[in-house]
Amino acid sequence: MVGLLGGCGSDTSSTESSAGATTTSSGASTGNATNGQATTTAASEVDPTTGGGNSASDGSSSTAPGTTGPDPGTTTTGEPGTTTTGGTGTGPGPGCGNGVLDADEQCDDGAANADNAACTTSCLSNVCGDGKLFDTGEGAEECDDGAANGPGKACNAECKPNICGDGDPGPGEECDDGNAIDSDACLTGCKAAFCGDGILGPGEACDDGNPVDDDDCTNTCVIGLPGSCRPSEIFGASGGFPAFTDPAYKNFLDKKIAVMTSNSQQDGWVLHVIDISGAPPPPNLNYNAPKYHNPAWQQATIGKVFGLTLDSAGNIYVAPTTVYGGNASPATIKKIDSKTGLVSNFATLPNNGPAFGNLNYDCVSETIYVSNHEDGRIYQVDMGGQIVSTYRHSDKNVTMGAAKDVGEPNGVFIPLGQRVWAVQSHAGRLYYSVWTEDTGRKHAVDSNSIWSVGYKDESGVVDPATAKLEFLLPAYNNQNYSNPVSDISFAATGWMLISQRSMNGDIQTTAHQSTTYEYQYMNGVWVLKGTTYLVGELVGSAAGGVDHDFEEKGYVWMTGDALDFYTPNVVYGLQGTPHGGGDITNSTLIDLDGEITQQDKTAMGDVELPIPGDVPPVPEPQ
Repeated sequence: MVGLLGGCGSDTSSTESSAGATTTSSGASTGNATNGQATTTAASEVDPTTGGGNSASDGSSSTAPGTTGPDPGTTTTGEPGTTTTGGTGTGPGPGCGNGVLDADEQCDDGAANADNAACTTSCLSNVCGDGKLFDTGEGAEECDDGAANGPGKACNAECKPNICGDGDPGPGEECDDGNAIDSDACLTGCKAAFCGDGILGPGEACDDGNPVDDDDCTNTCVIGLPGSCRPSEIFGASGGFPAFTDPAYKNFLDKKIAVMTSNSQQDGWVLHVIDISGAPPPPNLNYNAPKYHNPAWQQATIGKVFGLTLDSAGNIYVAPTTVYGGNASPATIKKIDSKTGLVSNFATLPNNGPAFGNLNYDCVSETIYVSNHEDGRIYQVDMGGQIVSTYRHSDKNVTMGAAKDVGEPNGVFIPLGQRVWAVQSHAGRLYYSVWTEDTGRKHAVDSNSIWSVGYKDESGVVDPATAKLEFLLPAYNNQNYSNPVSDISFAATGWMLISQRSMNGDIQTTAHQSTTYEYQYMNGVWVLKGTTYLVGELVGSAAGGVDHDFEEKGYVWMTGDALDFYTPNVVYGLQGTPHGGGDITNSTLIDLDGEITQQDKTAMGDVELPIPGDVPPVPEPQ
């Protein structure tokens, strides 16, 4: 901002105070000037000059001839540094308005003097920037705000109103490019273009002006995203945001939340929504985060569940499990409606006892992939609950529709090494984990592993010829074995997170022998970065669920045991660790059931973070 200098006169005060002024013998003013000579008032009536006020407008008398001061023929206009010459005077003298141009006047039109005329009532020439609107005679000023004139102001430097289309963004205008073209960044009406304004603008492939995200033009102005995808979902984001209409849920709407499964604890809940928004609470202390439970989310209604996914509309799907022990209802995937929160049967798959590993929604094909611990197949299920295809890892067999394997379902777990657990769609491939060994059954040669297989097309049916081993898991904590991976998450900066579940047998779970690993995709291969995120106070307390948020300085969220182990509380539930990594000392710790005096060992399940709106897409591996 350019500041205006104070009025001239700092160099005149000494002259006036030392020399005084010429007075008449009577001490009174003699009135109008005669013969061009101005008569001053008595010295006793002369006020000291302050702030440069040596003109009549500041209440002091005119300067006697010969005294120093500003050039009497110059006045300052609204723009600092700009001067306009007119006449020879500095302001109205005693004769201003008599029609005679005196030495101290720039002009004098007599009775025609006016503040909107060529000569003002102060006998100064009316110029743009003096704050007086010159709009009579030859005056062409449309506005004059004095020192407030200028670029971006209501009145510009030419004393014309700032209007939309003049190329100068003024008050109330978001932009002003001086044209009427609506395909650029500034629209008619001087409004900034944005995605959703209904006008095709720079960088937009389309703009339909509506808030519908799953039509031909998405809410990010991208054409032709397949299926139900938002940009973030194409590469593995966690699905849409559940917007339950229950009044008890209103404080969770559009917040950052975690959706989590668990075994039944004393409170009976097996599905949980946790508010993880807001500033991080003090680390390494139990944070009693707000939680929401629908009355239908008891184990008696949903059953024993571990695996978890959400579709683009925010509906939740959970899979029956034997990770907590035997399950009397092992075959039916449950759906939790994104509005009512009610539970219904989604799909029943061939299974007589071993139940399922995990499941994942793919927005491109609009299908859900489910790993079956009985026959070793990954089932692709459409949104009506019908089987689209199956893929068996052991022999890379693909079927369209149900497999109809001879002897299945037989109620027996497929052998280790052929058993798939985690599944996650990402960048045109289906990633999955193979359970080969665990704490109770260490393999002498082989290890648990991560594989992937590509899709034939947007139908989501896999091409078995593209199956490949991505990597083998490292041995846990310098031991001679590892535990199986039960969850995979692809994060916003191009890395993969995997979480292990400590198992001691097919249906026997344990704890403190699993961790979360971070892998970076580099030069076509996944490179282990290590145990960047250490879960729990007791070493190896990962419980098998992992996801991340999309904020620039966000967190990785992991289910875990013994997050705080009697120092001073007993916390089992959810740990949030900054993207940069760490352990409990810089992490948020949330006990799932709010009871912090008793252990809840092995009861934790999976976790997903649904995304309200959309975020920049997760980058495809390079």
